[in-house]
Amino acid sequence: MKNKEQYFKQIYEQSKDQIYRLCLGFMGNKTDADDLFQEVLIKVWNHLEGFRNESSIQTWMYRITTNTALLTLNRKTKLSQKETDYPPNLSHYEAENSTSTHKEQDIKNLYQAISTLKEIDRIIIGLLLENCSYEDISNITGLTTSNVGVRINRIKTLLNKKLK
Repeated sequence: MKNKEQYFKQIYEQSKDQIYRLCLGFMGNKTDADDLFQEVLIKVWNHLEGFRNESSIQTWMYRITTNTALLTLNRKTKLSQKETDYPPNLSHYEAENSTSTHKEQDIKNLYQAISTLKEIDRIIIGLLLENCSYEDISNITGLTTSNVGVRINRIKTLLNKKLK
């Protein structure tokens, strides 16, 4: 393996935008997404030498992101002792982007609709939006490739209904 610092910088540059969008999709707001993103990067750094090349580095990072997001959401739920607030409160996000274009509004609406999905469905659609293959999604979630395809079709149908 290359020098750890150089390798980390390389994979960071290649994956930062996709990983951040995945964090935002899970957390529903910029502040929590920033915290999750930082936590994911720390885990990637700490475990980089243990990466065994059994999958692509991107798949490995998506798995770390997904697992960290789920742990964070579970921790938040336990701390608050109440059901997680979905859809998330986007008022801060809306205030920052009061001049958002129609496309930005559509994206915000999509992420808001995604945040109302079941946990596994949020993971699947988040990975699909990051252009992961069905096989990669299967490897990350532990579902069969055909089950991933079926779930994606159901998720798309559900999201279309929610967005109308």
